[in-house]
Amino acid sequence: MNRYKEWTVYKLLEKGGLFLIGMSVAAVLASCGNQTVTEEEKTKKSQELIDQNPDIFGWLVVPDTNIDYPIAQNLDGDDTYYKTHDITGTKESEKGGIYIESFNMNDMCDFNTVIYGSTTKDGDMFSELWNFADEDFFNSHETFMIAIADNILTYEVWTAYARDNNDVMHQYDFTEAEGCQQYLDDMKKDWTSATNIRSEWEQGATPDNFLVSLVTVDPEHPDKQWVVVGCLIDDQNGTIDRNDEIPDIGDTQTPELPSD
Repeated sequence: MNRYKEWTVYKLLEKGGLFLIGMSVAAVLASCGNQTVTEEEKTKKSQELIDQNPDIFGWLVVPDTNIDYPIAQNLDGDDTYYKTHDITGTKESEKGGIYIESFNMNDMCDFNTVIYGSTTKDGDMFSELWNFADEDFFNSHETFMIAIADNILTYEVWTAYARDNNDVMHQYDFTEAEGCQQYLDDMKKDWTSATNIRSEWEQGATPDNFLVSLVTVDPEHPDKQWVVVGCLIDDQNGTIDRNDEIPDIGDTQTPELPSD
């Protein structure tokens, strides 16, 4: 994994981008009618969490669910940390947090960014991902959004399915087109009559796409994962690509923030 790239993204966020995540969250929520708090309240809440925990790099919102959470990546490379700690990064928690592993970059530019969350008895965290098992819900809920520094990303949900509970990041080499295609081919093998697939996506994605997989484990069948896969369809500020060139931190301009 390119640790220099990860460090660079982190430093860019430090130089003004963390505040812009909060602004992006507010913009996402403005498009979601199911929110019960104001944009100002949500921006304040998100900023407080971001200030408290530098592992936070984004915010996930799935409309018409309670999935409205920050996304973290442990910058020390401990992929199990947010299985046992809440999103503040300071408290142990059976629910854990919403997180990605160190195999992924936190700039959302990988072929498949895998975001993990638990299914809980009280229905929070990723519990409502199971709503996508219902065909009517799946058909009427086409997108989810992720806010990152100074950008809003929209993903079309193109499939929801069950697979064996193993780590795809260890199974496939997503840095090579062959590994990406093998993952897509194997995904189709997991599809059953219970799999929901978006119309016109029957052939699946390609290695050129930018995917996000939202993953939770079935508590009644711990050998199985429930996976909701989205494909990037809108990159508001055009920052998502696979260009490996890294900007020089010293030459980076901190974005101007809007005046009051």
